[in-house]
Amino acid sequence: MFLMLTVLQVLSNSPALVSEPLNSATDTDFLVIADMPYTSVDKVSLNKNGILAKKIQQTPHSFLMHLGDIKAGSEPCTNELLMSNKKLLSGLTSRPFIYTPGDNEWTDCDRENLTPRYDELERLAFLKRLMYTPDYLKQAGRLAKYKTQQTMIENARWQLAGVKFMTLHIAGTHNGRRQVLKTDKALANQAAQQRDALNLEWLSRADPLAKAYVIGFQADIYTHGTAQPACSKTVVDQCDGFKVYREALSEFAKTVAKPVLVIHGDTGPFCQQKLSKHLTRLNAPGDYLFNDIAKVSIDLTAQQQPWKISSLKSAKVLTQICN
Repeated sequence: MFLMLTVLQVLSNSPALVSEPLNSATDTDFLVIADMPYTSVDKVSLNKNGILAKKIQQTPHSFLMHLGDIKAGSEPCTNELLMSNKKLLSGLTSRPFIYTPGDNEWTDCDRENLTPRYDELERLAFLKRLMYTPDYLKQAGRLAKYKTQQTMIENARWQLAGVKFMTLHIAGTHNGRRQVLKTDKALANQAAQQRDALNLEWLSRADPLAKAYVIGFQADIYTHGTAQPACSKTVVDQCDGFKVYREALSEFAKTVAKPVLVIHGDTGPFCQQKLSKHLTRLNAPGDYLFNDIAKVSIDLTAQQQPWKISSLKSAKVLTQICN
């Protein structure tokens, strides 16, 4: 298992993109979508005249974050489908569009019921070329203090209203360790181990002076946790690929002693859960069950927690508690 570096390390020295930032002093709302589009209903609602597309256009927001799974797992991972869904999603807003990969776009592309089937590491390489274009980085660079990890471009961080945001590449199938059907398993495990190291390094470099933190990734590391030992360089089978992240995030929240909101997709319930004094998780809407988007409003003057979460479609405040 990789040891988490101290939270109080300095920020990465990688240069920020030079671009005019958004007004982070007044822009305090952002939108979160995950596990969508899966169905024709999803696509209709996200098309130009669809209900969710209209709601996005009518709602002031600083950025739109997609937490992965931009297609259903039952659909083959063709270039054409990935390109089409990327165009649909990135066209939803004129504000920055932030994306972190999900398992449906790459780790699940070798499923036996799919035609054609793909090597999952090849699909990941294609996905990164498709999503993280110069135009994507230019738009994302409008966010204050936006940076990407030098060796894993999908990991990013930025600032909004005194809150530090971060994405980590944590995808389903225990971050690419299970159901490896067309890729060499030794290569898949090596790549997963490298992602773990880079994710934990990125987490360790969070600014200790922030007032609060929001961390986004795809996998539901809580519902899909197991009693198995953590996966590591030497333990690659019958292991929990998410255990290291549950422990690292718990330690992170304890160390910074400030509000930390973890947002993920992957499973159906649109719910939130208090995990510890400083750590809360939000399971974003999507995954067939909820054709909706989460709206998160930041209020650092709030006594209990500095964010209010609501449904974009109904404007109702989220009250559902995750199991």
